[in-house]
Amino acid sequence: VFIIILSGLLVWLLARPAHHIGASGLIFGYFGYLVFLGFFEKSFSSVIIASTILIIYGGMIMGVFPLSARVSWESHLYGFLVGILAAWIWQRKSHSKG
Repeated sequence: VFIIILSGLLVWLLARPAHHIGASGLIFGYFGYLVFLGFFEKSFSSVIIASTILIIYGGMIMGVFPLSARVSWESHLYGFLVGILAAWIWQRKSHSKG
């Protein structure tokens, strides 16, 4: 929910005037979250998950660049950045409890 709301809000506030449709902000948010959770936590399981995600879906990172005027790259970028933020926030919360 955090990724959906914050990435959608950023698109609404900062993106160019165009049609921004779909769930790509959420998908890129999950991608950023899973990859950077491994980076932030440095646990064996999260590093393995992050590495696997990068190997299989690493090409997604090209979607954050404006390669086509018809594609809402802003949703991709903001979703990815919000996913990184979510990983950082939840990683800090889990370490402060433990």
